[in-house]
Amino acid sequence: MQIVVLSDTHGNSTALKAIVDIHRNADWFIHCGDGERETAAFLTQHPEYSSRFYFVKGNCDLGSISPPILTLDMPFGHRLVAIHGHQYAYGDVQKNLVALAKQNEADLLLFGHFHAREDTTVDGIHLFSPGSAARPRDGKPAAYGLITVYESDYLTSHGAVPQC
Repeated sequence: MQIVVLSDTHGNSTALKAIVDIHRNADWFIHCGDGERETAAFLTQHPEYSSRFYFVKGNCDLGSISPPILTLDMPFGHRLVAIHGHQYAYGDVQKNLVALAKQNEADLLLFGHFHAREDTTVDGIHLFSPGSAARPRDGKPAAYGLITVYESDYLTSHGAVPQC
């Protein structure tokens, strides 16, 4: 199973479309918030992706009716939780994210909000942030994430957003 993870597109519909175009055969596209308007516009123009596209509400998605948290069962008994992340941006953020994953019986937690890439495992929970597809704050190029689900683990990586 191939999953494309993106976050924090903040109105950059060109970046969103470029990422989807590169990975048009992915099983799922998961947007971790702050990009609902361009995602909705993209899906209106490309309804063929609607059944494979998931979105969670970010702190800048004002008026959104999207859920703030998403849980999805994956092959091989894996389960993911996707959030934006602003709700857990206090104290020990990693500890908060791990607790949320465990509360939802997930082994993978996807998040955005911080505009920085993260790919780490803490206490058996894989924490993954794709960074920002439009406005990175980690000194690296705009990015998105790729996850391949295997029986025993995940293969994760980051891709640079194409310059359009």
